[in-house]
Amino acid sequence: MKRFLAIFAAAISVTAVTACAGSMYKIHQVGDAEQTPIAESEVSINTEQARVVVNDTEINTEPMIVDNRVLVPLRGVYEQLGFEVDWDAETKTALFVNGSNKMTVTAGNSDININGNSVACDVPAEIIDGRFYLPLRASTEGFGLDVNWDAETKTAYINGNIKNDKPEETVSEQTDKSFAFAVNELIPNDKNYMFSPLSIKMALALAANGAENETRDQILKVTGINDLDAYNAKAKNMIKDYGANTDVQLSIANSLWLNSEHAPEVAFQKSYLDTMSDYYEANLETVNNGNAVNKINSWCAQKTNDKIKKIVDDPDFLAALVNAIYFKGSWANQFEETATRKQDFTDRNGKTTSIDFMHQTDRFEFYENGDIKILKMPYKGSSIAMYVVLSNDKRVDITPYLDKFSSCEVSVSMPKFTTEYSIEINDILKELGIETAFDPYNAEFHTMFEGPSDFNYYIDKVLHKTYIDVNETG
Repeated sequence: MKRFLAIFAAAISVTAVTACAGSMYKIHQVGDAEQTPIAESEVSINTEQARVVVNDTEINTEPMIVDNRVLVPLRGVYEQLGFEVDWDAETKTALFVNGSNKMTVTAGNSDININGNSVACDVPAEIIDGRFYLPLRASTEGFGLDVNWDAETKTAYINGNIKNDKPEETVSEQTDKSFAFAVNELIPNDKNYMFSPLSIKMALALAANGAENETRDQILKVTGINDLDAYNAKAKNMIKDYGANTDVQLSIANSLWLNSEHAPEVAFQKSYLDTMSDYYEANLETVNNGNAVNKINSWCAQKTNDKIKKIVDDPDFLAALVNAIYFKGSWANQFEETATRKQDFTDRNGKTTSIDFMHQTDRFEFYENGDIKILKMPYKGSSIAMYVVLSNDKRVDITPYLDKFSSCEVSVSMPKFTTEYSIEINDILKELGIETAFDPYNAEFHTMFEGPSDFNYYIDKVLHKTYIDVNETG
């Protein structure tokens, strides 16, 4: 018997909300090591204070000397070296990820695993006074870094950078363009359109975590996710960091929905729910045919400040995964409302309409050659910016030009506009190479669900919806 999933996407203010359905890729539940309650100090040993300097930056996290070996706290050194760090409180295991580089360390174990190789340490990793400490020399030298010890000042000096043969985020092997540009090339251009690559990619990552074999491989290849563990860790930090930004409003929300009337004997696997909760802050909501539409649309409206009030039309699904992204920012250089005036705007079909144009002249980061002009418009107090592109090729990938900007005075004349856009992207994803996930008979999402053995699960629909409002303030 076939059972299907729905993926809904909706975005707001240059971003979108996406809902997906997928299955399970087992990952240990992890949490923040420094926020997870830990039992009373699990080792009792004599320690001395030490210093650690990484590429001329001192790490202020109280490293210790234990049995003549320098131990460093869980996060300090490795975050300075560019690692994402996750902690599994149940197994007392830490996972460090930097692109293609991985290290796994378990408290009490004298062996650590670096990129699949076991490395022996003179002393084990330990939990001391509620903090997780790692042996410094073995772990850093395992990544090819230089470690020098100054006995007089009790200072360890670490120098070098982590080599990444395969960066965490690479483009799909099927194209030399980014995932965003690959999608952009396939969206119908008979009218104004708008989409959020981040929202679509994260929604598909929710599905990939629940998929197996070819189903999973195709999703990862198309999205350019080289390592799902690493992407999960990145998503977790992205959600936390964006939510903590006080200069702009930027939030990412995820949710899981199960229709109890579609197949009452089916439930999400606990391991999948744990992964979704820990990495994506996604909680499960159980709905029925009578309330599914209202509950999902209400959730979407809440997460997008009422900009997207409707993402689903009917309750005909077993499960839905939804991703919502909301952004609101004020221009660093705002437009004066008194300078806004009507001007002619010509659309892609040659039709001319009189609309409001905003005007200002100021210093901006700008790039120009014979074929393209790119203006970087930053948001107040933030490294986030809008890039406005004028080009002879209406679908241009601006990635190669992002390091070529220079500051200059620019006279800006920009339309003031509000636009909504909605699209089902099944065919686009299939053309890019995600095919098996939509196959009722061959899709593999069994690790997401527990239920009758004769059920099969597949993605029925991927919807994407966006909204943007651009005015004088932001």
